[in-house]
This record gives sequence, structure tokens and C-alpha cells, in this order.
Amino acid sequence: MPAFEVLPFPARIGLVADTHLSRLRPLPTSLVEGLEGCDVIFHAGDIVRPWVLEMLGQIAPVRAVYGNNDERVPELVRELPFERYFQSGEHRIGLMHGHHHAIGHRSTARQYTLDRMRGLVDWAVYGHSHKPMIEERDGLWMINPGSPTQPRWAPKPTFGILEVRDTIDGRILIV
Repeated sequence: MPAFEVLPFPARIGLVADTHLSRLRPLPTSLVEGLEGCDVIFHAGDIVRPWVLEMLGQIAPVRAVYGNNDERVPELVRELPFERYFQSGEHRIGLMHGHHHAIGHRSTARQYTLDRMRGLVDWAVYGHSHKPMIEERDGLWMINPGSPTQPRWAPKPTFGILEVRDTIDGRILIV
């Protein structure tokens, strides 16, 4: 059983993934405004530049994991885990990027997250595909916030929010 970091309860958790910012530039204003008031921000990998975490950290404490594009940035891989686990009240939440280390592995981020997190947590936060979605599969709620800077499967950039109370309410928001 993995170690679970305790988060505040109730909690408002901002969800960001796949920022892929390679040049120093501000985060989108509507993203910053949408994350204000969060108790913590999760970044589900493909950060690409450490200063992105510093920018997010000016809004709220950040918990992050590394993604496949972060593997080219030794500092990120050295400082960030592959996956993380959290507890807020009675709720368990997992965070991962969704990529697989095995060369040639063909599982989607969605399926890989389901396989890794099912039975361990109630909610799993992941990225990698840039495809915003919320769904329940085999007893596991899964949320991919998409990307606030590089949408691929959405008409506009997105991010997410988890409201953790007696139940967890997940939402995808447009940047």
C-alpha cells in the first residue's frame, strides 16, 4: 500500500496537466483566476520547465508528478515522483501523468491510470492525452483536466477542480 499524504478537509483542489511551456511566459489569466482560492494545486505532469511550478506555487501549494516530456529535464525527474497518493477526510486521491515507462507499451493514459489506481483510491487525476474528461470506471472516478495551454481534444484550453467534501465533485473548466 502506498503512502498517502494528508490534505486539508474539506478541500478545493486545482487540477492542471500538460502545460508544455517552453518559453517563459505568464500562465493564462483565466487559469490563474480559476485556481485562486484552491487549498492545493495538482499538476499531472508534462510541466517541461520548473518555473511553471513556481508560478502555480504563487497561487497555492503545488503537488506534482513528472510526465514523459519531463524526463528530458533531470531536475524535474529528480524532484518529482512518478505517482502520488493523498487523503482528504475519508477520500483517497491518486495523481499520475498516465504514461508508461515500458518502450512500446500501447495502453492509453486512461487505461493505464485505471490499471494502476483501481482499488487504491476513489479518484484518480491524470493527464498525458490532453483530453479533458470525467468518468467512473469499475468503481474508480477518473479526471483528466486536459491542457490549459495546448488543447488537442477540446475546442479550448481546460483545467479542472475537485471539491472535496462529504462527496467529491469534479469539474472541467475552460481557460
